[in-house]
Amino acid sequence: MGKKSPDQDVINRLLVAKYLLEEIRSLPIANPDRYTTARFVLTAHDAAELAIAGIAHHLGIAPKCAQTYLMDYFPLIKNQYPEDEVAGRTFFSQLNTARNGIKHTGVFPDPKQWFRVGERTHSYVSNWCKNYLNISFDDLDESDMISDPDVKKQYDIARDALAQDDYRGVLENLGIALYSVFESNRALRNLRVGEPRAEDALKLSAFGVHANEFLALQEFLPKVYYSSIDDQVKINWEQGKFGHPANWRHDAAEFCLKTFVTVALHIQDAEWIPGAIDFELVYEHKITALVDDVEIVQERSKGFLEPNEKVVIRRLKKGETIRGKVEKKGDPLIAALTRQEYKPLLSFTNYEEKISGEIEEDKVRVICVPKDTETVRKLFPNLPEQDYK
Repeated sequence: MGKKSPDQDVINRLLVAKYLLEEIRSLPIANPDRYTTARFVLTAHDAAELAIAGIAHHLGIAPKCAQTYLMDYFPLIKNQYPEDEVAGRTFFSQLNTARNGIKHTGVFPDPKQWFRVGERTHSYVSNWCKNYLNISFDDLDESDMISDPDVKKQYDIARDALAQDDYRGVLENLGIALYSVFESNRALRNLRVGEPRAEDALKLSAFGVHANEFLALQEFLPKVYYSSIDDQVKINWEQGKFGHPANWRHDAAEFCLKTFVTVALHIQDAEWIPGAIDFELVYEHKITALVDDVEIVQERSKGFLEPNEKVVIRRLKKGETIRGKVEKKGDPLIAALTRQEYKPLLSFTNYEEKISGEIEEDKVRVICVPKDTETVRKLFPNLPEQDYK
């Protein structure tokens, strides 16, 4: 048996192997199709080869040749420990044959035979770690593979909070860590911590994140957001939903710690893809008066049971312009069906001047113009004007 502790190179190989196996062990597929089964087989083979190569390195029996394959390591370890059989040799011989069939001849493995390949590989690798390295495969800390030091530090704080039975502290620090993961990668735009949204889970599933586990993690975490007022990251518990002591418990904290690591490792290197830009981020509406005395009319409440009062808050001269947000108001079809007079109106809002009201559509011309902001000027310098539809 190896007496010295394995070096970091061996640990790193085992961590990657564990990470690969977690991917195919946690997927809830009882009857995978042949393509999924093929991926399971290839992943399990890679994980096993990483692990056994690391063990051979630790034992000082790694082959010197440039190319060494999975089954080459078994006789080497057997020679080192002739009194013992290397666990799983027959299984891995079959796995190697299945893998070669996929790779070299296009023969897909039988899903019924191989759907639990992740579990079985994990079991044998665990046995190797115990017998030859005197360590627990399950106890290896996958968080060591978190690449961002700030995220890793925040995770460690959360883990320390678990040791002190501070379950609320676990969840708050994980929330901050997840916020940092989202903010540090442009590919993860518009993802918010503490909001279990199905569309977010669907996006992350493309990176291998388990959707149900991600949604459960989000339910346990507080909302985390940036406040520009004091330049601080803030935490907010929604008491009326999940932010209460019944959810600050040991099993929830342990689940969230484990799930966070899995999520972080899957998405920390997510590659950027282009995303659609919302109209209101880059465009606003410019209204030009076609006649004199175009009124912007605001409807105000006078009190209970009294009719609302209409107040003119702004008048535009012919040719005068104003910018803001415009939406069409009313529906001519509904007006006709209800036998009401239809007057085409526009709902207008200018947030900077705090103006909102209605404008008669036939008295103005509306076009869509680029916003006059530094971001738009820098990133979208040649946006054309558009007709308003």
